[in-house]
Amino acid sequence: MSPALQLALLGTTLMLSRVQALICQWGTHISVRNVSELPLEWSSGQQTCEDGWGCQDTLILIENGEKVNVLISKGCTPMADQDVLIREHRAGPGIAILSYTHVCRQKDNCNSMSTSLPLWTLPSTTGVRGLGRGRGGRGRFCHLSA
Repeated sequence: MSPALQLALLGTTLMLSRVQALICQWGTHISVRNVSELPLEWSSGQQTCEDGWGCQDTLILIENGEKVNVLISKGCTPMADQDVLIREHRAGPGIAILSYTHVCRQKDNCNSMSTSLPLWTLPSTTGVRGLGRGRGGRGRFCHLSA
């Protein structure tokens, strides 16, 4: 095989094996809100990831009495794919922590969570009042910062 043909084949192989960069939803939000303001909805920007990186969604709700700390993070990550993982931690009446994490690579903008409703309406495993009791607040909209 001629050196020119070998070089052409090598170049074609490298181009075909290259992982396409994903476009992910991107932004962050941190706030303290009244319980009555949940569930939240949000919009976000977009970000082009490094080759091989995935998209992530993270939502953490920390309830303490009638207040809820909200942390939302969306963007690119080198972490391995992870199916939706929801964790619930409770420490007595009125104190609860719920977290949602998802890492994906199936398609652009696969980190498409745009509301806290999936966490806010989870049934409580402890029977205490708090997150996951589905209290029908009016809800609010926020735009994630870039």
